[in-house]
Amino acid sequence: MEADLDLYRDREQSFIKHQFLTKYLQAAAYKTLQGHSPTFNFVDAFAGPWRISDDAKYSDASFDQAINTLEAVRADLEKRGVGGLKIRFCFCEQRPEAVARLREYAASKGRFEIHVFEGAFEDNLNAIAAKLTDGFTFTFIDPTGWNIRNEEVFRFLREQNGEFMLNFMSDHINRHAEYHEVEASFGRFLADAAWADEFAHLPAGWSNEQKMLYLMKAAMRSNKVASYLPDFSIMVPRRERVKMRLILGTQSPSGLEVFRDVQEKVEKQELVMRHNLREGDSPQVSLFSSADMAAIQQEQKGVGCKANRKRAEEIIVSFLKGRMRAFPGPMFNQAMEEVPIRRKHLNSVLLDMRERGVINFELPPRKRVPQPDTAIFLV
Repeated sequence: MEADLDLYRDREQSFIKHQFLTKYLQAAAYKTLQGHSPTFNFVDAFAGPWRISDDAKYSDASFDQAINTLEAVRADLEKRGVGGLKIRFCFCEQRPEAVARLREYAASKGRFEIHVFEGAFEDNLNAIAAKLTDGFTFTFIDPTGWNIRNEEVFRFLREQNGEFMLNFMSDHINRHAEYHEVEASFGRFLADAAWADEFAHLPAGWSNEQKMLYLMKAAMRSNKVASYLPDFSIMVPRRERVKMRLILGTQSPSGLEVFRDVQEKVEKQELVMRHNLREGDSPQVSLFSSADMAAIQQEQKGVGCKANRKRAEEIIVSFLKGRMRAFPGPMFNQAMEEVPIRRKHLNSVLLDMRERGVINFELPPRKRVPQPDTAIFLV
């Protein structure tokens, strides 16, 4: 069931965030429950409820949307004959009044396995882990700021060996990163008390947010919580400024591929929404609909656009230098992590590079695009 945008008035960025979360969860659950694991665990580390409009059903809260999304997948697979599937939920919240509402909600959903934890997420990690006795775990980390003890959180994520999505609060971080007063809290966020030294040596042309994003991904890699860390930027609804980024942490190339597939869909939703918000109550007469305008903008600057294809080609060329040959998989993974681009776009990039004589490869009979075992080399 699609979320109601009207419930997100003046917080439309949260609508896009929830759209991305639920679409990714749906795809991840189908992949997981059909062969990888019969159990799917969803952990909401900062469950809320926060600033919701639907006080009766919580339909604009992440935890309700996760339950509805994952249960729909389970029920659909059961109809197809895939039985014995289980969905488990762990919701953590610090504010007592919100915890009370969360527990009331959980009680109303008695047919689901829901565990509610009161207190800071970091203080409940062992208790949450004790409930995750089997299955694949997806952890959603959506704080209101950055004062999180991530060294402990990283340990939890590493031990779960599942996937996670972090809401990186770009706008706040960009404005506060150079304040001396936040140095200690940013140290906890980055699991590195000495982060300011490295921050100071990053390129001067980078924004504070770019520097902090770089340090966060470096911290995640050094703590071995993920092999791939793609991100998706969500804009301030009525301004040309990044509000937040969703960072996916996954060990799986398929997770990386799904992330970019979902990004293309949600990105278009965001462009349509932003166009409609700019038009307001007095839309201009135009030959193009909001969907048409979104498609044009996406081709100009979105997933798989010309600029991103160029960046992907640079990554491929760099990857091939010093190698006699390489196969598409590793190149594609690196490109998809660093660039908003899908596998279908990368296949087109390879074909175009071959046409221009940059690379060469042989296609098997009746195949139109490179296969996993296609050997590619620089000309």
